[in-house]
Amino acid sequence: MALPSDIRARRWAKVLISLRTAQLRVAWLREELRALPAADAADALEQVCFAADAADVRAEAIVHALVELLADPAMNEARDALRDEARTRGLLTLERLLRRPFAARSKPRGSLEAPAPELDDEVALSTDGEARPRDVPDYGRGRPLTLGERKSIARRPPPELLPKVLADPHPDVIRNLLAAARLTEDDVVRLATRRPNKPEVLQEVARHPRWCQRPRVRMALVLNPTTPSEIAIAMIALLRRNELKSVVDATALHPAVRAAARERLARRPPMPPSEGGAVQ
Repeated sequence: MALPSDIRARRWAKVLISLRTAQLRVAWLREELRALPAADAADALEQVCFAADAADVRAEAIVHALVELLADPAMNEARDALRDEARTRGLLTLERLLRRPFAARSKPRGSLEAPAPELDDEVALSTDGEARPRDVPDYGRGRPLTLGERKSIARRPPPELLPKVLADPHPDVIRNLLAAARLTEDDVVRLATRRPNKPEVLQEVARHPRWCQRPRVRMALVLNPTTPSEIAIAMIALLRRNELKSVVDATALHPAVRAAARERLARRPPMPPSEGGAVQ
């Protein structure tokens, strides 16, 4: 017999809060969601998101894990299924978390416009039509480094090469860098605020268990216009009141991200009364 959604949500909160690390929490929640039909998972997550909106600490911990989990590209199909359930059945709180901004339609199949050439992640076309490395920084070796060489450097980056690795456009390099022991929060904030940047690079930061939990890193991701809008909108649920105000005022962001922050700000529980008795 299936558990009622409210009982399942309370069970999740009880178990998840007992797990000591963010990585364990995400892994546990992943397995729970995989074991459930999308409808049952959506029902329970609606209960969780509603409680998190009311500042329930345990529910907020689940939302933290959920936002990190859904930043993983491997979860795109599950995310779409949950979004469809939320929209179809009017699960408004969950739908706000999973909202996807409107995307312009692609060119129709009958278009006469020639398709762009297909390139791998390492090359682009220069103005004269010749292939060249795409935005790969000069590592000072007198030649372009291979992807394997850059990934190897990123695992244990020498201090003098760290700025080069932070500017590398390949997500595999950044994934190795984020796991490096000598990397600091300031370094990751520098990476997350870099403009221009690649969405795939920022997605690596958003899904990393060590860094995505840091408020400064999270805020840098939300305020970067290159961060995928779906990830930024989900992270809105984790922001505090003053952070939400900063997002609302950031005119460079996608309108859907600012709208999500404005809506979240309006739904935040009121601040406790000040010493004079006025509600903040």
